[in-house]
Amino acid sequence: MLENEKNLLQEEYQKCLEITKHNKSFTSLTKEKIQHSYQVLEAGNYILKEENVFKNWSSQRIKEARTALLLHDIGRFAEIISKIQFPEQDTDHGILGYNILANIPEYYNPRIIIPIKHHGHMIEELYNDPEYYTLEDPQLKYEIEKISFLVRDADKIANFKLLSESGQDIWKLFRIQKGQKKQSSISEIVYQTFLKHKVIHLSDAHTNSDFILLLICWIFDLNYQSSFAYMQSNQCFEFLVEELRNSNSDSSAQQQIEEVIRNYLHQKEQQLRG
Repeated sequence: MLENEKNLLQEEYQKCLEITKHNKSFTSLTKEKIQHSYQVLEAGNYILKEENVFKNWSSQRIKEARTALLLHDIGRFAEIISKIQFPEQDTDHGILGYNILANIPEYYNPRIIIPIKHHGHMIEELYNDPEYYTLEDPQLKYEIEKISFLVRDADKIANFKLLSESGQDIWKLFRIQKGQKKQSSISEIVYQTFLKHKVIHLSDAHTNSDFILLLICWIFDLNYQSSFAYMQSNQCFEFLVEELRNSNSDSSAQQQIEEVIRNYLHQKEQQLRG
């Protein structure tokens, strides 16, 4: 299953690995990204199996969804190469992945390339993209949206699982120093964004505690109930709350944060039980 897609991903990975082989940090990042790609496919397969929205989809539609899952980060390898060759140049791995696949006829499919293009963006960027909103076929738009939700959810919960199983090096990729003891407070804008159940913009995060809370806020951007079930069955969320408890120097804010999280997850658990 997905043999051509796996081969394509492997080609991009090997190309990147050859360029990064003399740089330990970039080599580590490259290896993490190939591992993450398969973890996202695994998490996405769980959602596809559990969610009713996908129950009546054809085998072709399911393959397109799985292709978007597996190849969602294919642009990461080009991004890493760019960081080495053009360190001053900003790149967007979603756009890079979109461009790679849009130039391969087999993958020039809006159900694949549009979710990949926007998987790391705020969801408004999908809805504001003319390539999406000018589509005249409502069923096609619906399928793109559901696959976008799938990729975004699987990406987040796979990262939760990866962090729950990993040491300091992986945490550094998310700008977090694991194991800090009461070293940093939470920026006011980050705190207020959390209280509104919103996703935190990366540019607003400055402290170690900010970056941990940024990851925690991903739960507010999950679209499928089965994503919460995946987190629960893999025990891959509470560790972030504990890490924030260790890092956050403001005990009063921490108490409120934990109460908000408990209430939110309890609500989702009740919804799961139906």
